[in-house]
Amino acid sequence: MGRNRIAALVATAIAASAVIVTQLPVANATADEQIYVVSEAFTFDEPSGDANATATTKAAAETSCTDSTYALKSWKVGSLTWLYNSAGVPANIAGSALNTITASTNTVAKGVNRCGQAALTTSTYTYGGTTTLKPQVSSNGTCTGNDGKSVTGWGALPTKVLAYTCTFYNARGVVVASDTLIDNVAYTWFTTKPANCTGQQYDLETTLTHERLHTAGLGHVDQAKNAAQTMTPASSPCDTSRRLLGAGDYAGLKALAGK
Repeated sequence: MGRNRIAALVATAIAASAVIVTQLPVANATADEQIYVVSEAFTFDEPSGDANATATTKAAAETSCTDSTYALKSWKVGSLTWLYNSAGVPANIAGSALNTITASTNTVAKGVNRCGQAALTTSTYTYGGTTTLKPQVSSNGTCTGNDGKSVTGWGALPTKVLAYTCTFYNARGVVVASDTLIDNVAYTWFTTKPANCTGQQYDLETTLTHERLHTAGLGHVDQAKNAAQTMTPASSPCDTSRRLLGAGDYAGLKALAGK
């Protein structure tokens, strides 16, 4: 790879298991200044009524703390300040979305889990306030550039994609920015699970915990074999069982801390 180019952009569209690679130029970058960008999508499981959510919840209850599977990426967070853009937030969660996103961020920062494992203190995530800046994520699911800011916000995304995160990290493998776009067109979100939840309603907390784990440096695990872990690549409607970390998610964060 040339010294005057940003490294490969890898966009993983999980619904189709497709990987797209492109190059982005940067002026006169030294090896240490090169910035890498990786993007990944969180999709939804094809709904099959309440039975689908029930099966997922059962699997999570049975293997949450016995399945220690995880997948590491090549970056990790040292200290990261993130911003929130509320433009386009769905009206039904406008008053609770920020608190929920903050809770998910803290879950990953502290390693809050379902298994009674001790808190982690290896990374720091700081909420920096609201912003009018937009996440550097396009509606067709690509990263559009690095402005050095980590913004979480709302907008349109490709079919089946609930949320999309673009993470930028340097040659030392340290995250310098991470943007997350949450779909506000195709899906209904909740922050408190509705009574008798039906249809394509999705849990914001589960989704953002998953996205923050991407930012932290974890990749997807197998949807069927590791159904209890937050880092499965898809989420079921009405499922809240993976808001906190499973054993594998937690083990992955510990492994990142040792890198």
